[in-house]
Amino acid sequence: MSISENAFSAGNQQETYSDIGILRDYTPNVIEFSSELATLIALLFTDGGVSKHRLNSWRIFFANSSPAAIRLFTGSLVSVFGIPKDRVKIRMMLGRYYFAVLTSKETGKFLTDKFGTFRTLKFDNGSYPTASIPIDLLVKTGTTRLFLKTAFSMDGCVKFYPVVNKAGRKWLERNVSIACHHPVLRKQYHRLLELVGIESVNIESDKVIKIRKRKNLEKFAKEIGFIGGIKTTRHSKFWIGVEKNKVLKIMLDSYDNSSKYLSLPRFKTAKI
Repeated sequence: MSISENAFSAGNQQETYSDIGILRDYTPNVIEFSSELATLIALLFTDGGVSKHRLNSWRIFFANSSPAAIRLFTGSLVSVFGIPKDRVKIRMMLGRYYFAVLTSKETGKFLTDKFGTFRTLKFDNGSYPTASIPIDLLVKTGTTRLFLKTAFSMDGCVKFYPVVNKAGRKWLERNVSIACHHPVLRKQYHRLLELVGIESVNIESDKVIKIRKRKNLEKFAKEIGFIGGIKTTRHSKFWIGVEKNKVLKIMLDSYDNSSKYLSLPRFKTAKI
């Protein structure tokens, strides 16, 4: 079956041989474009990737500080490709984040044949790889919101903090954004949000897609949100270690009582 028919041929269930011994290929003959596969490609476009390994094999990898994200990556691979869970090797890096990797000829070939490259950073010559989100497939299979939920959980953030101008006027900044340096992918994130009825802005100078205004943020929270257990990172000035969904809820609650949130203890000692 072809990619347009939501299913893919993925070889057969047989032993394959490489220069490092026998690798068992558990991949089913036909792979449907499922919610698990939509989740997997979102993880690969954000904190993961697929790279060549030796002559004929591939490494499918993912790096994240959240155990919940690592479990999601491993579970997606196991569900889509039917591999034993212990084929995915996980190790701690620099004491700060986990690195999960699957070495597999068939899995890597399938992913790159059907979805192209997952590299999002530019090359040394300044050009960008020809990466592209399969928008038509996401729409056709009803997995657009799930893809966005996964991508925003990894590369997205909730910005909720007080701002003061030179005249002393203070207000609360509220937005949800996703960082992406790749110009084509950034436009595609903007398009996907548009397709689900959420207005956003593509800010080239900051390399982000930003969602603002109460109606858009409420729609994001209701229809997309973040994966449970995913927390803000050390890059968050005021909310380090707090679940993203919790920050999102607090931010939305603040629309009905701004003065209460402007005086939050966590904001008082920070320079704004």
